[in-house]
Amino acid sequence: MFFRQYNIIFCLIKPKQYTMANITIELIRKRSEHNEGEIGTLEEIALHQEDITKIENLQNWCKDLKILLLQSNLISKIENLNKLKQLEYLNLALNCIEKIENLNRCESLNKLDLTMNFIGQLTSVESLKDNIHLKTLYLTGNPCTDYDGYREFVVGTLPQIDLLDGVEVSHHDKLVAKQLLSNVKHKIISQQDLYEKSRLERNKSSKPLKMIDETSSMTDDDDEKSEQDFWNQPSENTPECRVAMALHTRRAQRRQDEAKKTPTVEKRPVKLFADDGRPYNMNRAKLPYELDNAHDRYVLTVQVYKFMDTDEIDVDVQPKYVRVTVRKKILQLVLEDEVKVDESNAKRLIGSKLLEITMPKVKQIIGPVKKQSANKKDTSNQRASKLTDEALDSKNPVEFWNITGERRTTTNIKTVGNEDFVDNSEVPPLE
Repeated sequence: MFFRQYNIIFCLIKPKQYTMANITIELIRKRSEHNEGEIGTLEEIALHQEDITKIENLQNWCKDLKILLLQSNLISKIENLNKLKQLEYLNLALNCIEKIENLNRCESLNKLDLTMNFIGQLTSVESLKDNIHLKTLYLTGNPCTDYDGYREFVVGTLPQIDLLDGVEVSHHDKLVAKQLLSNVKHKIISQQDLYEKSRLERNKSSKPLKMIDETSSMTDDDDEKSEQDFWNQPSENTPECRVAMALHTRRAQRRQDEAKKTPTVEKRPVKLFADDGRPYNMNRAKLPYELDNAHDRYVLTVQVYKFMDTDEIDVDVQPKYVRVTVRKKILQLVLEDEVKVDESNAKRLIGSKLLEITMPKVKQIIGPVKKQSANKKDTSNQRASKLTDEALDSKNPVEFWNITGERRTTTNIKTVGNEDFVDNSEVPPLE
């Protein structure tokens, strides 16, 4: 026989520091604002998440109740509801109930929700035979749902229900379950006995709870460490563990409330830079990290908390340093080489605790000095350079023929056969 296994945590606190909540007149009036605080005529009330351990006083103060919501409490027994004759819907999900009982006089009961309790005694559903108006029943998440023949036994024992664990019960299902009921019941009883034995063995072999004195002074780091140690402890799925879990939650909530009430002392601001502007190296977040200095980039890998929301992580990359802020605690590292801020990126794999930041380096491109050769191809460049220098020299007159080509000099034109020719320098030469 195999039973479902759960992972729930033992609590590390001192139980006597806490008193569980009771159903008081003040609590009922607080939850009956929709009825103007009148509890005598109250037809619906929600008392969920109040750490209630016992059902009491409701049948005497609120006899007209039709809807009673008691989910997410620490109730271990169904009791003191016999006088609620008009009760139609009862929600006891997420409590510590191990047996169905004391509901046979709730004549109008139509819907019963016992999801995620510790009901291992499946034969206790026989106590609901007299609830002829019961149409909907939820037992999801209880140990009894793992029994072989569970559904046939419940449907055969309670033929009046039409919906079991959210699944419709047809007329054919009822006929088949009625035929198999006698055989299935023997199997259910034997499985119940095995469950009870294993339950007792687990209680004997389970380790005692470690205690933490709530009155002891603890720093924020110590409190965070104790919180992590608490949630890292494996445990069995038992009512005792659920109670311990609730106690731990209340303790954490109480410490948060006390911290809000106490005046906050101004802490010395964290100094990130020196007086001359140089950034400091620091790891106030105390996170393991690795900085890989490659040829063309930096790659920073930081181990953050695995199940931390990404909204609690902030990354700031600057040309000469990188800063990672996790829950307002800073990891800052100075970079030897300047990086490209616009091309840097950060990524975090889903379900991983690694944060990877890639920062490409800035490359300074320095080209070699080109030497000019004395080839014939370079003569034109030299001439052009010489022409430019002469043109910029204000002492020398600009000669227009120097702009387009080699410098030309005037020559005397010799004529043959004309002795009367006079060379006039003011007349330009013929082309």
